[in-house]
Amino acid sequence: MLSILVGLSLGFALSLACLPIMSVCENPLSLFSEPFSSSFNSHFGNGTLSFSDRFDPFRILSRESRSVVDVTLVDYGSKDYEPQIHSPTLELNSNNKSFSTSTQSSNTSKVTRPRYIADELGIREKVLVAVLTEPHRLNTFAFFINQTLQDYVNRLLFFIDEDVQDFPRSMQVIAVHDKRAYLKPFYVLKYLAEKMIKLYDWFVLLPDNTYIRGFKLNEFLNHISISQDLYMGQAFDDVHAVYCYFGSGIILSGTVLRKILDEIDWCTNNAYSQDLTDNIGRCVLKAAKLPCTNTASNYKYTAYVNYRFEFDADIDRLSKNEDFNQTLTVHPINDLETMLKLQKYFNQVELDEMTTSIAEYEENIEELSCYAPEGCGNIPWPVGVPPPFKPPTRFDVLRWDFFNETHIYLKTDNDVISPMNGDDYEDVHEVIDHALEQLQKKYSVSLNLKKLLNGYRQFDPTRGTHYIMDLLLVDQDQIEYTKRVELMRPLGLVETVPMPFVTETTKIYLILPIYRDEQSVALRFLRHANKSLFDKETRDKFELHLAHIVTTKHELSQTQKWFDTLRREVELLRRTRTQLAVIYHTILLPLSTTTSYTQAAYILDFFETKLQTNSLIFITNPYVDIEADFLNRCRLNVIENVQAFFPIAFYQYQPHIIARTYHMTDNSTIDLHKSHGWFNFYAFDHIGMYMSDYLNLKKLSLSNNISLSSMTLYDLLVQVTDISILRAPDQALRVHYHPIKCDSIKRSYTLEYSRCLMQREKGLASRSQLAMIIIENEPTKKIIAKKNT
Repeated sequence: MLSILVGLSLGFALSLACLPIMSVCENPLSLFSEPFSSSFNSHFGNGTLSFSDRFDPFRILSRESRSVVDVTLVDYGSKDYEPQIHSPTLELNSNNKSFSTSTQSSNTSKVTRPRYIADELGIREKVLVAVLTEPHRLNTFAFFINQTLQDYVNRLLFFIDEDVQDFPRSMQVIAVHDKRAYLKPFYVLKYLAEKMIKLYDWFVLLPDNTYIRGFKLNEFLNHISISQDLYMGQAFDDVHAVYCYFGSGIILSGTVLRKILDEIDWCTNNAYSQDLTDNIGRCVLKAAKLPCTNTASNYKYTAYVNYRFEFDADIDRLSKNEDFNQTLTVHPINDLETMLKLQKYFNQVELDEMTTSIAEYEENIEELSCYAPEGCGNIPWPVGVPPPFKPPTRFDVLRWDFFNETHIYLKTDNDVISPMNGDDYEDVHEVIDHALEQLQKKYSVSLNLKKLLNGYRQFDPTRGTHYIMDLLLVDQDQIEYTKRVELMRPLGLVETVPMPFVTETTKIYLILPIYRDEQSVALRFLRHANKSLFDKETRDKFELHLAHIVTTKHELSQTQKWFDTLRREVELLRRTRTQLAVIYHTILLPLSTTTSYTQAAYILDFFETKLQTNSLIFITNPYVDIEADFLNRCRLNVIENVQAFFPIAFYQYQPHIIARTYHMTDNSTIDLHKSHGWFNFYAFDHIGMYMSDYLNLKKLSLSNNISLSSMTLYDLLVQVTDISILRAPDQALRVHYHPIKCDSIKRSYTLEYSRCLMQREKGLASRSQLAMIIIENEPTKKIIAKKNT
């Protein structure tokens, strides 16, 4: 122990002895807090250094140093796309004849940053297309351009010369109040330069009788650098012409458009021609000193102009011309039928090009696979698709669905067999037709499908849907063949779906309808909510509305007395939960006019005058146990005018049956276990939506002559509105067992009656528990049978 202490002492002593002797400023911290101090400024001004500075180990901070703000980021590989950080300006201080930076000045005003980082960095979208059209052509030629081009460009604007009201809602139409057609382009250019110059890199101008290939335009602009001033199109009449022909389309860069704005008055005063090509070209030549060009970054702008073009007569000849197949625009088009034919033709051209490119990529991948560690031929099938998912454990194994031509087996854990409907039917039969087509191409024999022997389908989230099928085929001579085919439907481009902003601070109104015989159940709900909800929810975020549902006038007169028990319980809770907000209501719902599945609509009608239209509502029943995190999920999953939330709750089995097969000591809580309950996806009793969405649903139902009492709110939303429905199992929503009665809705709504029967059938117990009860009762049944005989 003594040796250790001696060693430590010597170590500290030697380390202190070896430290260099430093002479730092009186306040060393000032070196870091004031890098541009007055001493530094005086040294910088007279160009001399003192003796202490010469031996100052931190002298580097007192020199004309380069801070982070002095550095300019330059990436010569992509110079035009990188943000640059400019150095602060140095200002001469006249009082002490020293330099100071504007960023360090105490009088510098506060910098206001924009809301979005894209604005601060100057990030813009790719292209805006402006189409010059006429009011009577908005529903014909302009509408065709809108439908075929809007998926390929960032924005599409249509300019007309008068105000109109009758045009498709999906189109953005702008009126130019000037009948002089030769000035119309300058109004368009002025509007684009003033309103859109900061939002887009490229601007395309064209008339409405020009066919333009959106896919090709997007591909073309992706290869053009935005750093250059560009006035691009097809030269008019002569290759030496300096004006781009307006009919074939004109591409302008944002920098050129900005220069045009500076000379827009000159352009307007010197527009003496009725030809839009001359007027636009003269303006660009004056403002940007640029002639028309059809080449940029080694890519050529090609346009086909033929005033005598007839599709049926010319397409066979033109289809063999590679320039025509690569053209961006075709002008002029005199009828919509020709537009449609061109759209179909160029779609096929682009599909053929993609097919050829895919084949080339597959060949390159196969060749390069020989250089991989696995060696040649060990690439996954199909070529270019990610390899299959490898489950790390047995719990992650992807399931296979077995199917035939009409049914799917074991699609879910609860279904043995279900009919193939809707998308499943179309998906399977499309795959069968494709497999049959490929077999006919391979064997050059006319084959017909006689029967699908076996079908297997697996969805792999990393690559797509995998199919294995055994087909029984017959040829023209009625000879049967059995072929096993394997197909893959790869996943397409993954896109991010934009969603409106939602927050967990939204106030939620929990409505709890309570019938006369459910008072004790409501007390249990309050006591459980006291443990899980009330301690985490405040008055400004949560309100509980207890709605006593009465069916007769006598019950209505006794409602105050009926609420006494609940009020006493709430007052006890308020002693510790001072922020608890509970409101009592009484709703008269006669049995002759309401059913269990229409109850929610009548309750929302009652609260229509009690709550604001932007109120977030969640309706449930008193048998439910709600955990704290569920309300936040409800706030995030319900989006006004966009999405409603119908969670799938966990329903408890019959407690006596659970106790026979599983040790259960307390029925006040529900364990999330397969022997305790099931996720009831047949029930739509738990509803999260905004009041404004319900009011909109009422209007649409009345306009379609659909009664709110004819079906559930879920079915009404699906049938009448375009609001999305979110359905998902939620383990924080657990419902205690209670008998389900279906007789009252037997004749009113067949679909809901079948759902009710399924709930009553599956909600009693699991199949294994019911089987155990039957087995246990077998000896008793035999004894009874012997006595009867």
